[in-house]
Amino acid sequence: MELIPAGALSAGQLAATEAIYLARFPAGLRAPFDDLLADDVLVLIDDDGPAGFAVTRPLGPTGWVFLRYFAVLRRGAGAGSTMWRLACANWAAAGHPRVLLDVEDPDEPGIDAAEESERRRRIVFYERLGARVLPVSDYEPPQPGGHPEPLRLLAASTGLESDEASVRDQVLAVYQYRYGLGPDDPAVRKALLTL
Repeated sequence: MELIPAGALSAGQLAATEAIYLARFPAGLRAPFDDLLADDVLVLIDDDGPAGFAVTRPLGPTGWVFLRYFAVLRRGAGAGSTMWRLACANWAAAGHPRVLLDVEDPDEPGIDAAEESERRRRIVFYERLGARVLPVSDYEPPQPGGHPEPLRLLAASTGLESDEASVRDQVLAVYQYRYGLGPDDPAVRKALLTL
């Protein structure tokens, strides 16, 4: 398996990557696929072609990256762990010491047991790979359709030595450079009050 930039894919490989995206993310969580290509897209290639992808966006002058999307074609076969390891090596080689990501909150009121279990499974997967849930409550960045929902913010080192950061700095970086919200935005202030 190898991880290659989306710009190096053939048209068929790019279409197969888009199919993974459409299969793994519900419509309410998807941006148009072509919009993703403006970010950094890495695609996991195995003997059968595209097997997964990761989409990141730099978080301004912090040197960190935000993981927008991460998905594999077949779960439970080790492809996700392999892709994470390769992606971290890629991010570290590019000088990015930290990756931040958000996931849906398993404690959100009103979700069913199956959805809660899936959300917890996702967090356990990232924790097993070295990420940790940051201790911030009321983290609700804007979502498509204008309906914010509670999320959990996670952070992981890519393996570079210089990776010290306060939770406050990480929260501010994500809100500002991923979502375009400054420190005076009500959603940002609400999240920072919980630190």
